[in-house]
Amino acid sequence: MNSSSLSTLSTKSLLLYGVIAVPMAFAGFPLYVLAPDFYATNYGLTLTQLGTLLLAIRLFDAVQDPFFGWLTDRMGGKFTLLVAGAAGVICVSIFGLFNLVLFSPVLWFALCLYLAVSAYGLMAIVVGAQATLWTAHQTDQTRLAGMREALGLVGLVVAVSMPWLLSSFLRPDQVYVWYSLGLTLLMAVGIVSFSRVLSHSMARQRDRQKISRPFLSAFAALSRRQLILFAIYAVSMIASSFPAVLVIFYVRDLLAAEHLTGIFLLLYFLSGAAFMKVWTQLSGEFGKYQAWVLSNLLAVLGFIAAFFLGAGDVWQFALVCFVSGIALGGDLVLPPSILADEVHANKSEIYAATHYALLAFMAKAALALASAMALPVLDAAGFKPQTANSASALLALSTAYALIPCGLKLLAAMMIYFFSIRKQGRLR
Repeated sequence: MNSSSLSTLSTKSLLLYGVIAVPMAFAGFPLYVLAPDFYATNYGLTLTQLGTLLLAIRLFDAVQDPFFGWLTDRMGGKFTLLVAGAAGVICVSIFGLFNLVLFSPVLWFALCLYLAVSAYGLMAIVVGAQATLWTAHQTDQTRLAGMREALGLVGLVVAVSMPWLLSSFLRPDQVYVWYSLGLTLLMAVGIVSFSRVLSHSMARQRDRQKISRPFLSAFAALSRRQLILFAIYAVSMIASSFPAVLVIFYVRDLLAAEHLTGIFLLLYFLSGAAFMKVWTQLSGEFGKYQAWVLSNLLAVLGFIAAFFLGAGDVWQFALVCFVSGIALGGDLVLPPSILADEVHANKSEIYAATHYALLAFMAKAALALASAMALPVLDAAGFKPQTANSASALLALSTAYALIPCGLKLLAAMMIYFFSIRKQGRLR
């Protein structure tokens, strides 16, 4: 193992850095799961209204990420201020979303959800940029990304499970009051931990970040290897987004196991969190691009099995969730770590936040694109949610849920090999 792979960060430092990801997770995926059902049930919003609002919010959320990255780069070392401000917006927005409505429920839902996910996006960019600027050691970049994403998945599980747990001993009108209080306490701990991490950052690089740069200069500074990384990541994320969009339909209408949806999702995310350290070890032993290829191939192995499942195959699908969850860990850990390596190799630290924001933009745009592609195709095939569907309609669902992602994951693996591994050699 060469010197660049030697670890320089303690486990304590990694934990101090990563703990902020736990409360951050409350404003990500869980809001898209919890809030629509809450407003449909309590305020009578229609599925059409909710779907339109969610699509618009997702698109705005994705498009503004590069601006947030540029803002973070301009503010240089004021990361604590950015994180604290975004954290305050998240806590207030989530409290308002579930505990009071000051005007039209439709507009209030849109406003609070938009503010919460936007603040989450800003926090994610700042936290990601902090990891990039902290160290140039490639192994430590993977360890930082692994800790952040593992604790983020833990936070996601906590955020989704907490309303159900609280409802077992609280009145319905008290559940989200305590949910918001729990979030606020977790956020306070996260901010204190993150502020302690900042003292260990690379001060020289933070000082350089204070130089004012035009917005488009960050795009001009992208190297060819970074552009290739973004292209591969986009393909891989589109592949992952198809199952994310269709999982409810697949479990309910094909497996006939709607009551197990939460268990399947929990297994998927927990297996991803549990195997983060494995991806860190594999990347250190064989190389980050090689480990990423393995992650994509493992996802193919998991999802190809899903194509052949039918009603009642719940144990088989649990195995699919477990295997694909392991692959998820690689997708979460390796691309940000590779990007950090490329930022340092290209000596573009002054654009670290903007370049990290572009990675976040790719993930969000992939989800929107998968929705725009998958749902019309299913509609054209005659698929109808929550009804008895024909064999051809269910075949279309299986194809969109499993076969298309497998093809795209194979394409991503081939792109990694031909454009990165074969041409550039192993990246430690």
